[in-house]
Amino acid sequence: MAASEKEDILMRLRTIRGHISGIEKMIEEEKECADILVQVSAVTSSMNKVKNMLNRHFVDHCLDKVITEEKDLKSEVSKILDNILKFNE
Repeated sequence: MAASEKEDILMRLRTIRGHISGIEKMIEEEKECADILVQVSAVTSSMNKVKNMLNRHFVDHCLDKVITEEKDLKSEVSKILDNILKFNE
């Protein structure tokens, strides 16, 4: 993983951690449910972005490996797709 990709993912995860702390505080302070749900949606969206970035890296890495090791492309792409679908349920 390139250093810039890694830093971007880590920055997003730190932001998510901050949002979650904020949600905890909102619940403790009994804020409006609608406001809490907005923050939960923001965290969910951010996590989906992280998941997509990791999926992209996974695909790039696996395809590079397939080409380098001269593996059966169809079989390996099928495995990659299965893995992505498993984590997108």
